[in-house]
Amino acid sequence: MKKIAIYLILICCFSCKTDRGIGVDYSLLPENKQQKVVLDLSHVFSAKQIASLSQKIIDYEKRTSNEIAVLTVDSIAPFEDIQVYSSAIGDYWGVGKKDINNGLVIVLRKNQKHVWLSTGDGTTKVLTDAICQTIIDDFMIPYFKEGNYYLGIDKGLDVIMSKWN
Repeated sequence: MKKIAIYLILICCFSCKTDRGIGVDYSLLPENKQQKVVLDLSHVFSAKQIASLSQKIIDYEKRTSNEIAVLTVDSIAPFEDIQVYSSAIGDYWGVGKKDINNGLVIVLRKNQKHVWLSTGDGTTKVLTDAICQTIIDDFMIPYFKEGNYYLGIDKGLDVIMSKWN
């Protein structure tokens, strides 16, 4: 029963919708002055893993122009809603081309075991809520449950990239 309850909570917590346009104080968000595509504030990845994920994302962007950013955090405080937080990150960091809104932000909240895919308006035409949910449930969460955040993000990126081409 406990496993079912945990699974239901996880299902309810994941989606890829965004809510653009909500007034957000960007000074409360982490800065990304070096414009890294992987910003690991929770220190869940090794330097080699960050380099590998970053190269995968950069190569993908060169091929498609689609932009992806990965952020790991321990907390989103003072924000309460990860949907608003991840959407604000995408806006603040400028993820996606302005004219086609082709960005995607992955926010992993390690301490709360919560992941969110926030898609730009142009991205949602291909990466629907149902597809995002499947990616999270089938390709990310199994690795996260084992404590392997790198493989969860890596496998999730593989599926995102294959479906988004």
